[in-house]
Amino acid sequence: MEVNPAWGFHAKYQGESYHFCTESCRDRFTLTPDDFLGDRCTVCRELIDPASVATATYMDQTYRLCGEEHRREFKADPASFFMHTMWGVPSWMYYTSIAVVLVISFGLFESLERIAGIARRRVPAMATATPALAGVGAGATASLPLYVIDDNLPPPHTEAKPAASPDRIDLLQFRVVRFLVTSRPFRFVCQAIFVVLFFLVIAAGLFGNQNPALNIAPILTWTIWWGGLVILIMFAGKAWCYVCPWDAVAGWMEKLRFWRKTDHGLSLNLKWPRVVRNVLIATIMFIGLTWIELGFGVTMRPRVTAYLAIGMLLMAIVSAFLFEKKGFCRYACLVGRVSGLYAMFSGTEIRARDESVCRSCRGKECVRGSETAYGCPTFLYPGSLKTNTYCIQCTECIQACPEDNLALNLRPWGADLVAEHRPRSDEAYLALLMLSIASFHGLTMTPNWARITDWISESMSLGNLISFSLGMAALMLAPILVYAVLVGVSHRLGTRSLVERQMSYHDYFVRYAYALLPIALFYHLAHNMEHLLMEGPKVVSLLSDPFGWGWNLFGTLHWSMPPLVSLDVLWILQILLVLVGHVYSLWAAQRISIRLFGDRQAAFRSQIPMLVGMICFSVFSLWLLKQPMEMRTSAM
Repeated sequence: MEVNPAWGFHAKYQGESYHFCTESCRDRFTLTPDDFLGDRCTVCRELIDPASVATATYMDQTYRLCGEEHRREFKADPASFFMHTMWGVPSWMYYTSIAVVLVISFGLFESLERIAGIARRRVPAMATATPALAGVGAGATASLPLYVIDDNLPPPHTEAKPAASPDRIDLLQFRVVRFLVTSRPFRFVCQAIFVVLFFLVIAAGLFGNQNPALNIAPILTWTIWWGGLVILIMFAGKAWCYVCPWDAVAGWMEKLRFWRKTDHGLSLNLKWPRVVRNVLIATIMFIGLTWIELGFGVTMRPRVTAYLAIGMLLMAIVSAFLFEKKGFCRYACLVGRVSGLYAMFSGTEIRARDESVCRSCRGKECVRGSETAYGCPTFLYPGSLKTNTYCIQCTECIQACPEDNLALNLRPWGADLVAEHRPRSDEAYLALLMLSIASFHGLTMTPNWARITDWISESMSLGNLISFSLGMAALMLAPILVYAVLVGVSHRLGTRSLVERQMSYHDYFVRYAYALLPIALFYHLAHNMEHLLMEGPKVVSLLSDPFGWGWNLFGTLHWSMPPLVSLDVLWILQILLVLVGHVYSLWAAQRISIRLFGDRQAAFRSQIPMLVGMICFSVFSLWLLKQPMEMRTSAM
């Protein structure tokens, strides 16, 4: 990888200065420098006998090998011989973080009850709470940092128009934002930019140099887009759907329009099959993509990356021509469904300003459409929308509403996780799988994964692919089984209250799953931060030569871009992200348990098993960050 000398890890040997990315790499060199210097074979790292030397070219550089056999092995997969080990967080930071997790867990767990008691004495009746707290139940004021008590609200049962929520800021009050949000040509321009980038990925993947270090398709897709998508979700929710190239191309083809609204199109307008009006298709595709990505090394194969992009586009186009509205976006898009659950945490939302205005509206243009805008394409009724999960932020409802009753709000993070909404089994299982897959993805980059697959292969006499598949299945199911057991214990501790409230084990299982989303989201962020900050700068040089044909369009081809941050800064960012995710999961679990039980003592008892589970998941995330990550330097 590129190393910045300013990081300060250097050593001198025989009058030469050498710079390193970490103290660990420097110490390995200073211990046995001769093992890294001299004329050594790239494959076996042994000194080369001049009588049997062989050469091979990779990335415009010639490498020397000890014989023809190793030359063939090198040529088969050159990038695999430039594996760089990213040493994980230092032990002291790891153990300190575990201690912080424990202190936060039990400190907040105990103190929230005291805070709630103080809040109840301050606010004698829930009628004086803000609308954001309405219907939450006793003790909901434990989340005081996110919600504000307002003593000036009108008494209940009055006809006064609800006051604006003090924890929301409507961005539509700013003229520039309103103009852009309601401008159909502006959205077309945004979509067109991403469509161009999308077809660049396809063209580079299909026709460019298949060396992943010289082709822009892998890094632009798997590092910049996939890593940046998670950050975008945190701050802007489903903003990706606003510019999605798959949906844009499919919509243009079906409507034969770029931005003008039309009531005529080429779609057959069939109903989406009832049996799959859930996230089953997206879940299967998510698991399948993970299997292909990690089992076949898709992230290092430009042509396969292009094939996956084309496959998603074809599915979107076929769905647009067969089914009404945007059924593919609502039910089948794996990116939309994963980002939809993560978007429950995001800091933006589209909501009705006053639900009573929506109830009295006869036209329901937000659903049926108007002369200038379409009705909600994902079958939602914006007037009573409670979560971001299926909203694609296309802003059609804002443009269609004749009462100007819809707002684009900035809001506290995690608001949807504790909002009153109808929980769904398919969403719960997908949330748990997202937690499993995020951890599994990190594990596969550590030496431990090779040990696991080797053990499966040797003990069962199986091939590498089958061993990989079995290991993946086991490690994906393990967190779900652990969660199921913890929920069972928690359910039993609160059985009496739950029976009184007619809450079955299954209902309890589904509702609590949402509380784990912050842990999954923030570990996903921590893991991708490494790729984005360490590998991402390479895209600057590839922009000048996206196909690997030797172009230099912008004069950046020969730029040597070091990582954006040093590893010690990266470690701190990763640790902080895991801790923040843990705290938000604690907060969500506390709010959910109070709503479920009503009885504060039962809610307190029920949280103990879930607290243990959250600590285990967070400690496992920290342990993953402590492990050395093996990364190919062709992507570094």
